[in-house]
Amino acid sequence: MTGGLRFYRFDNTLFGFAGFGAGNPGGFSTGENRCLTVNGLQHRFDLGSPLADGDLNYNIPCFNVADIEDPGPNGVAVPRRSKGSGHIHKLNLTYKPLPAVMFYATWSKGFRPGGINRQPDTPGYAPDFLTNYEVGWKTTFLGSKLRWNGAIYYQNWDGIQYSFLGPNSLTVIQNGRKARAKGIETELNYVQGGLSLTASAAYTDAKTRGNICHQAIVVDPSSDCSGPGDFLTIPSGSRLPITPKFKATGVARYSWPVWSGKAHVQGVIAYQGSAPSDIDPTANALLGKLKSSTLVDLAAGYDWGKFDLELFGSNIFDERNELSRFVVCSICTQVKVVPGRPRTFGLRAGMKF
Repeated sequence: MTGGLRFYRFDNTLFGFAGFGAGNPGGFSTGENRCLTVNGLQHRFDLGSPLADGDLNYNIPCFNVADIEDPGPNGVAVPRRSKGSGHIHKLNLTYKPLPAVMFYATWSKGFRPGGINRQPDTPGYAPDFLTNYEVGWKTTFLGSKLRWNGAIYYQNWDGIQYSFLGPNSLTVIQNGRKARAKGIETELNYVQGGLSLTASAAYTDAKTRGNICHQAIVVDPSSDCSGPGDFLTIPSGSRLPITPKFKATGVARYSWPVWSGKAHVQGVIAYQGSAPSDIDPTANALLGKLKSSTLVDLAAGYDWGKFDLELFGSNIFDERNELSRFVVCSICTQVKVVPGRPRTFGLRAGMKF
C-alpha cells in the first residue's frame, strides 16, 4: 500500500486593458467605455466619475481588466487576482497472488488552478478537480513470452473548465458542472525469438453530467437555466470533445542477426474513431466531427555496435486524419481543419555513447 498527499497554493494576477481605442467606429462597445472608474463601475455606467488611477507604465489608456481597491473618491486600480490552496491525494494497493500476476487499485485526485479572463466583463474561473478510481492487472505467461496488461477506470470531473470564443474573439474560460469518464484499456504482447507482436485497445465513454447554462459564469452553476436572459447551452450527457470512444493499435516487429549487427522490419497500424470537435452542441453543428482514421507506418533498419540506421515511412496511405477543427473568430463560419502529418519518408541515424 502506498499513500501520499500533495499540498498546493496558486496565486495568479492579471492587470491591464483589453479592447479597442477611442477612435474605433464601434463607439459604445470600445474597450475604453468599459474602463473602471474610481467607484469600481464601468465608465459607460458611471459617466460623471473619473477613471481609476494605477500603474499606466504599460502604454495603455486605462484599466478594464482590474479590480478597484477602496471604491470611492480614492479608488485605485489593482490587478485582478485568482488564488487558492488545498491538497490532493493518491492511494495505491498492489497484490501479487503469483510471481507473474499482479493486481492493483488506485484512488487519486488531481486539479488545475483557477484563473482570470481577459474579457473585461467576464469574471474569473475556479479550479477544477478530477477524481480517478482505477483497477488493473499486469500478467506474464508462457515463460515471459506472453504479457497481458489492462485497466478499468472511472473518473469524476468537478467544475470542468472549458473555453469558447467570446466578444471580440477573446477566449473565455468558465466552469461547467460535472463530467464523468469511464473506460477500459488493455495491451497484449507476445515475443518469440526475433518476432514481437503487440496489440492494444481502449474504450472511453466521457460525457457531461448536469446542464451547463449560458450564464454559468455569473450565476450559481446549479441553476436550471431558466433565469432571465439565461438558456441551456450544453445539455447533460454531451460527449466531451476530442476523445474518441474507441482506439486500437497493432505492432509487428521482426529482427534477425546480420553480419556483426541486427536487422529489423516493423509495421504499425493505428485506428481511432470519430469524436466531437467541441463540448458545445451548437458549435459542433458548425464544426462537424473529427473523422475516424487509420494510419499505417512501416520501418526497416540495422543496428551494429554503437550505431543504428533506420528507413521509415509514416502514414503510408496518406490518410487525412484530423487533429482539430475550429473557427478563427466568434462570428466566423468558415471551418478550419488541422490535419495530421501527411505521408512522410525519412532516414534516421543514431549513435550510443
